[in-house]
Amino acid sequence: MSCKDVFVSLIPEFYEKRLNEENFESVIFKILRKLFSFDSAYIFFINSDSYTLKYAYASKMKSKKISFEDFEKSFEHGAYIADLRLENFSFAKFVIVSDRFSKEEEEVFTSVASIIGNLIKDMELTSILKMQVQALQEGIDEVNELYDTVRAQNKKIVKSDKIKNEFLASVSHQLRSPLNSIIGFSDMLSEGVAGTLNEMQKGYINDIKIAGIKLLEMINEILDLSKIEAKAMKLFLSDINIRQNICEVLNILKPLYMEKNIKVDLDIPDEICVFADYSKIQQVFFNLIANAIKFTQVDGRIVLSARVDKKIVNISVKDNGIGIAKENHKKIFNKFEQFSTSSSPSTGLGLTVVKEIVKLHGGKISVNSELGKGAEFIVSLCLS
Repeated sequence: MSCKDVFVSLIPEFYEKRLNEENFESVIFKILRKLFSFDSAYIFFINSDSYTLKYAYASKMKSKKISFEDFEKSFEHGAYIADLRLENFSFAKFVIVSDRFSKEEEEVFTSVASIIGNLIKDMELTSILKMQVQALQEGIDEVNELYDTVRAQNKKIVKSDKIKNEFLASVSHQLRSPLNSIIGFSDMLSEGVAGTLNEMQKGYINDIKIAGIKLLEMINEILDLSKIEAKAMKLFLSDINIRQNICEVLNILKPLYMEKNIKVDLDIPDEICVFADYSKIQQVFFNLIANAIKFTQVDGRIVLSARVDKKIVNISVKDNGIGIAKENHKKIFNKFEQFSTSSSPSTGLGLTVVKEIVKLHGGKISVNSELGKGAEFIVSLCLS
């Protein structure tokens, strides 16, 4: 059996293993050794001034950090290196040290790098989700302690509320895991990794991926609103690159705007950074861009831009879609408010979640729109 055939047979194994921070290293390298013969292997995360060794097999590295220059010297000969990417941004280096790879193995190595990149991102999202669910539970417990007397008098109400929150968190989590697999597998199939597809099959796969993305959006909105209402949403702040953050969102939503042949223009300077929670800000732009796609006609246009004004960055999501009447500009941020005749599925919670997340960051969101003249949402955040 050729290396490529073995790889195709192992694709389900990559996705079916229950990966987490503790077992990722042993599981991934065990699968890789079924594909390649190698002396050692590494995954380095890219920092501003160096590489940090995150995962390794038979490591000979003396330090967890290595400069760019030393990295080049260490793997100058006898090593195969691939970037782990999100859209056009490289966030890690995947290295295998081996005497020789065949041409076929080199091709498989590139595909493996793509899978590992997706798995790491998915693992990070799952980890964040677990922390968010834990934060939700901690928040409920704190409220219960502060209002002990009230809780005693309203025991049935609180119990019912707790069951509701646990149900929402549990169902959302249980739905999200298989959805990520569905989206990931459809992505692999559309790229022809498991074999060439005809046009009809490609269309079906694209429909599966689009449906998965829309359902994932709805699940995220329900879970986020549950945390917001329980005052349990916590921020994990760091310096984040706005362009990179939005490019990752565009990569996820690409099937949606490609389906409608919508042109997306990105006008965001590389150097703009804000001090914020990466996943929460990503959720903000996921909702805003998904809405822009939903309410923009076929062959329309969406412009994403950012401009700095003193210590504030104003990030704009602008479309030439159906627009919003002025009397509804404030109402659209209320729960379950929907003023469009769009047939696309929606919880009516997206803009409510967006407003609350931006507010938690000390920022603000505004809208400029008229019926029939498109809409522009502007998110204002403090620079790093």
